[in-house]
Amino acid sequence: MAAEIQTLLALGLVAFAASWLVLRALAKKKHPGCGSDCGCATSELKAKLKK
Repeated sequence: MAAEIQTLLALGLVAFAASWLVLRALAKKKHPGCGSDCGCATSELKAKLKK
């Protein structure tokens, strides 16, 4: 494989990976909440506490 082609492919791969990471970071900031174990009470527990 020619060195120029190999360099362009490597740069394209790095650009793709960097943009993917940036998009994932921005997506997490747009949708905060209990997507994981954040310490929030579950819906079932909240319902029991209201009774």
